[in-house]
Amino acid sequence: MAIPALTSFHYYHAGLRVRSEFPVPDWDRSERAQLFEEPDVVVKTRADIPLVDVPRVSATEYVFRIPGVGTYSVRDGREIAISAEPGADDREVRLFLLGTAWSAVCYQRGLLLLHAGVVQSGGGAIAFCGKSGAGKSSASAWLVGRGWRLLGDDLCRFETTHDAAIVYPSTPRLKLWREALEAMSWPAEGLEQDHFRLEKYRSSLPEIQGPTGFEPVPVRAIYLLEWGDLDLTRLTGAAALRRIVAAATYRPDLIDGMGRHAAHWERFLELARRTTVWQFKRPRDWQAADEAMESLLVHARRALGEGE
Repeated sequence: MAIPALTSFHYYHAGLRVRSEFPVPDWDRSERAQLFEEPDVVVKTRADIPLVDVPRVSATEYVFRIPGVGTYSVRDGREIAISAEPGADDREVRLFLLGTAWSAVCYQRGLLLLHAGVVQSGGGAIAFCGKSGAGKSSASAWLVGRGWRLLGDDLCRFETTHDAAIVYPSTPRLKLWREALEAMSWPAEGLEQDHFRLEKYRSSLPEIQGPTGFEPVPVRAIYLLEWGDLDLTRLTGAAALRRIVAAATYRPDLIDGMGRHAAHWERFLELARRTTVWQFKRPRDWQAADEAMESLLVHARRALGEGE
């Protein structure tokens, strides 16, 4: 991985001040001209990280290796160090920085991450959660195409206050399968292909998203996505808690390895108490799914207090 000498890059990502020894293009929109004297997280390169065959995880340290890419050391909720292997592709190195390493540093800090797509209209936001392939990105994209603002489409940081749930804007990029692009008549030309899944594309949608702000946004509803006949059902109590933890937890093995299982459930409990949780089923057929999303749009606007 080529690293500019004596250079640091400063980003404000998901409510955290990050100083990195190398550029992270995914965070370009949050780059700051003013340098952080005391960043929350430091991303650096190190050549002396011991190789590990099996990931090593504790409450304060997580070390893992991706063969052909590099070894990552995440410590104390503050530092992500990377030892890239010779010839490693920069995009691959960043992929595991933005996913596994970033989730680990946030879990070490005791933050609540949801694997979700989050969009905003007016002064409020809604989130889509679900298992891989449930259509989080396509649901977000459908609303973005109707003027909603994309706040995040992968790992999103949530928080609870005494009377509300809030979410911090993160990387404003969508990851969409080719069939989703075609169904919504979005051209794939000029979009970046996913490094591992060539039929999936990334789009930052600058012409739709508009200016990006970094203040947290209140969350009015969370929709748990499933495929099936159209159905929208409110979930409450223990059922809502179990379903949202299962649908939105990223890398539960890290939570268990760090000994944070109870605290993780407690954060989700507080989240479920401060917003509404809904099960939203829609058909896989794109034409029928479009009709289902129209019904969701009406529901979401009501949740945001916008009426129809």
